[in-house]
Amino acid sequence: MAVAKMRKVTIFAYEEIGESIFETLRDLEILHVIKSESYGHRERGDAEEPEVDEAKYNETLSQLSAIKSYFERYTSIKKSFIDMFTGAKPQMSYEDFQKVVARYDVAETFDKVQSHEKRLREIDKEIEELSQRTQVLEPWVDFDIPISQMGPTKTCDMQLAIVPTRSLSEAVKEIPLEHVHFKVIWQEHGNSGVWLVGLSDEEPSLSAVVSAFGGVIVNLGREVAGYSETGLVSDALANIEKKKEELLNERNAILVEDSEVAQNLMDILALIDYYLDKKNLFEIHQEVAKTRFTLVIEGYARAKEIDKLRNGLGMYKDIEVIDEEPGQGEDIPVLLENNALVRPFEFVTNIYGYPQYNEMDPTPFLAPFFWVFFAMCLGDAIYGIILSIFSIVFLRTQNLEDDKLIKLLGYCGISTVFAGALMGSWLGDLPKTFLAGTAFEKFTSSIAILDPVNDPITLLIVSLGLGILHIWVGIIVKMIGTIRQGAVVDGILSHGSWVVFLPGLILWAVSQMGIIQSSVPLYIMIAGAVGIMWSGARNQKNILMKPISAIGGFYSMLSYFSDTLSYARILALGLASAIIGVVVNMVSALVVDMVPGVGWVFVPVILIVGHLFNLLINALGSFIHSGRLQYVEFFSKFFEGGGTPFRPLKRVRKNVWVVE
Repeated sequence: MAVAKMRKVTIFAYEEIGESIFETLRDLEILHVIKSESYGHRERGDAEEPEVDEAKYNETLSQLSAIKSYFERYTSIKKSFIDMFTGAKPQMSYEDFQKVVARYDVAETFDKVQSHEKRLREIDKEIEELSQRTQVLEPWVDFDIPISQMGPTKTCDMQLAIVPTRSLSEAVKEIPLEHVHFKVIWQEHGNSGVWLVGLSDEEPSLSAVVSAFGGVIVNLGREVAGYSETGLVSDALANIEKKKEELLNERNAILVEDSEVAQNLMDILALIDYYLDKKNLFEIHQEVAKTRFTLVIEGYARAKEIDKLRNGLGMYKDIEVIDEEPGQGEDIPVLLENNALVRPFEFVTNIYGYPQYNEMDPTPFLAPFFWVFFAMCLGDAIYGIILSIFSIVFLRTQNLEDDKLIKLLGYCGISTVFAGALMGSWLGDLPKTFLAGTAFEKFTSSIAILDPVNDPITLLIVSLGLGILHIWVGIIVKMIGTIRQGAVVDGILSHGSWVVFLPGLILWAVSQMGIIQSSVPLYIMIAGAVGIMWSGARNQKNILMKPISAIGGFYSMLSYFSDTLSYARILALGLASAIIGVVVNMVSALVVDMVPGVGWVFVPVILIVGHLFNLLINALGSFIHSGRLQYVEFFSKFFEGGGTPFRPLKRVRKNVWVVE
């Protein structure tokens, strides 16, 4: 239960097999590769640039991203709500993955996608233009004179115009129309489509007549052009509809073809991962030290996996693998190693950060406290049972990359069952509300020793007592860590003194209340106090200032006191959970009385919704505040953090999980 022991690994090999070596290291998932600093880097021009460079990978990934976006218009990878919550990825066999990589022509598919996308835009534009032509021509469908004959000749003039229907009859009275003939072709929305014919050399002209009507002359020649050999509007409309039908058929054919090809969306996701992986290996390859003919790969591996690393690279003959103890000042990656019971609590540690390589792993120390604090904050036996069942079912039905959080909830569910039983909370006070006098109600009452609603002071004392113990353990961990780093005297005096003084102070206070009849606590407290004063004064050079520095050593007492008060939040959350549960039960009981006969029908709904809400909101609060007590009150006593996580080189699995 500690930070995993690491070995510094250096691999010397020929440059020509570098790509193959990195692929092997990726598949082994053992080596945390670092940027080479010890051996320098090859200068540009010392060797030929690789054929496939980063720009080419970026281009391929850009093409795949465009293909993916296009395919997702037609299909998608179905995910359940739980999969979206857990981030589970679709699976593909390694054999299928290899086939996709070997046979798929990304450039050809990209060109086809681009071509189809462009053609679909063109078709949509053409259909829109044809619809506009139809909208203009449709009112004139009954006009049986070719549009090409509209316009002036030597003797007469013919025009089409749109005029307001109301002004048409009024203008007739005011304008002499002896030499003008007009016919209304259509009327719609207060306007009229009019055909006019008149003599060319007589006044008024047709344009003057149309202006007098308050209308405009219409030229349909552009709308009919190319769609009617006869010049008739009806023929043009028929040909436009025929053209639209052809375009729609072409569009549907493209959509059907694209829909079929889009069923290979999984292949595209796999290829994106493949080229992301290739790009990642390329970038790492560029960061390692190299000469014209050789390269040097540096990194870290767990000490117990060095033999596995050597065996994995055993296929290469001209290669040298050296492992050694990491040097001082190196940024050694950190991997936490704990047993099955403690490992889920690494989730809590990792939220805050990783310890440095030479630090102690705080997970084993925080685990029992987080387990207890969460339980006391949530504080209901049935809620604990629900959490545990949820965890078991979830783990058995879901394939999770990281199951620490779900296991942690399961573990905390177990502790919540015990805490709820000791607090007499089973869906709040449901046994007393609905099962009064039954064997179950008598059993739950008999094992309850705490009552957060009616006796909060006792729970407050327990909470503060656990807080004192928590802080005390933090000081012990700091003392041990300091001693491990070689500062034995500093560890004993600066931190060991508090380890003695705090329990001595508490026991002395208890003895003053008459609970303990002994003077030993006083001597323990004095011994710790002497150590604290010695520690405060020993680094003071000025002899006159030493007494002040000695007394100043007790300044940390204020910090410990304020930290202890923070544990009152355990009472607050436990009380909130209990009271909400009681209120839900009370409302349910009131409904039974308020709606005689059928009130019981609503009780299950109220209980389920109310207690589910209480469980969700207070489980979240319990997790957050139990974690906060670790990060602020506990970690501040000994934990520095800032370590680099151990991330061995492995295959990119952003979109698809490849199953070997």
